Amino acid sequence: MIKLLLLTMLLTVWAPAQGAPAFGIEVEDGWVQEEMEEMTIFYHPNGDGVLTIQSISAPRVVDKEVMRNLTNVNWSTPLAWQDWGGFSGYQYDYSERGSFFRQWWLANQRTIIFVVYESSVELQETDIDEIDRIVNSMTVNES
Repeated sequence: MIKLLLLTMLLTVWAPAQGAPAFGIEVEDGWVQEEMEEMTIFYHPNGDGVLTIQSISAPRVVDKEVMRNLTNVNWSTPLAWQDWGGFSGYQYDYSERGSFFRQWWLANQRTIIFVVYESSVELQETDIDEIDRIVNSMTVNES
């Protein structure tokens, strides 16, 4: 279940993953949020891309090896383990069939978060900063 709180100029989404900490994410004013069956979708009406977020609960604490196995990136491609807000994991950019993708596979304890930004154009520096700021805003809610 997703609870929405509208705060001053920010939209914060809380999405509990069963048996694991909930997470919050801040999206700047102007973005539209839609809930699908098992994911949340964000887009800016004046933009070209769509940001999708999906969380699942793992049966045990997730480590780097498990997260690397979840990526769809060839093992010959090095991926750096990074912190994104209250989560850690991998991020990878690629283009395919005329679309640009920026993906994150993130974890905190038993919560796994999949984030995908898809656009028909490659991101400009200002867009990269905004999308990264959104993903970096993710926090863990221990309550």
